Amino acid sequence: MLQIDKSQLNELKKALSSSKNIVITTHHNPDGDAIGSVLGLYHAFRAKGIDSRMVTPNGFPDFLGWLPDADKIMHYSRDKKDVEDLLSNADLLFCLDFNGFKRVEDMAEVLEKSPAKRVLIDHHPEPESPFHISISYTEVSSTAELVYEVIEQIYGESIINYESAVSLYTGIMTDTGSFSYACSRERTFAIAGKLIAKGVVVEDVQGLVYNNFSENRMRLLGFSLAERMKVYPEHRAACIWLSRNDLNTFKHQIGDTEGFVNYPLSIKGIVFSVLFTENEGFVKVSLRSRGNFPVNTFSKLYYQGGGHKNAAGGKAFMGMDEAVKQFEELIAKHSIELNS
Repeated sequence: MLQIDKSQLNELKKALSSSKNIVITTHHNPDGDAIGSVLGLYHAFRAKGIDSRMVTPNGFPDFLGWLPDADKIMHYSRDKKDVEDLLSNADLLFCLDFNGFKRVEDMAEVLEKSPAKRVLIDHHPEPESPFHISISYTEVSSTAELVYEVIEQIYGESIINYESAVSLYTGIMTDTGSFSYACSRERTFAIAGKLIAKGVVVEDVQGLVYNNFSENRMRLLGFSLAERMKVYPEHRAACIWLSRNDLNTFKHQIGDTEGFVNYPLSIKGIVFSVLFTENEGFVKVSLRSRGNFPVNTFSKLYYQGGGHKNAAGGKAFMGMDEAVKQFEELIAKHSIELNS
């Protein structure tokens, strides 16, 4: 079991017992770990008789919409006034799967102004913003795994019901690529087993998440690999770039490009992969690596971002052609590291 600082847990338990307006939130463009963590904590609180509300900065992928009570999550991009009122009246705010206010983008100012005591539960390195209670451990596979540890150590695993279990399992499964990376700790599989014991059917969750895509998404993936992938074997690197026109052609929805960045890493010899997606005014950058090349450092240096050693994100404030050209120059600059 992960040994979380007892003073932090005691302070958190005390805050939970005295708080009346509890809000759970996560980062912009939430993924499976973010939504699974939010719902997992929400359902555990419900089982304990603790009321809470859930908020995300914007919407999330359709393939996560089946999770229990996912429809109760408020979106700041859609329910701006209601979310502002909720956060301004909150007295306890859980920030899950992000370590800096900039990760909630347009909701950052509202979050910072909230009078609530802020609780961080996250597995990203080096928290960037101030939190009253900080539960941050990089060695865990996912925030969902850490949420499980927090719940178990405060209230015991008996309050984790099926709804909480299936949400947390989904978070762990998606953030480890179905247990194919970032999951070499024995405890990760022990927790997965405990969640399965709560009634989670692995095959069903796998199917609902990974066999639940639209035809347009599948065609966009094919187009990305056939027409928009560049491979640089001399630098052991690759990239995929998608313009706004490309995304519009395939009727892109939130979450459609989830996982695209990992595909080039399946090519023999490639250890570094980047996905560029064009947005209004900037290019979103997703970075992945295998082995020792630290993409979080690379992202911090060149894309004003950060993340994990093998998974990070950032932004390039330039056009797509310039972003790809810059990437080619950067991998040449870091070629020795990439080839070592």
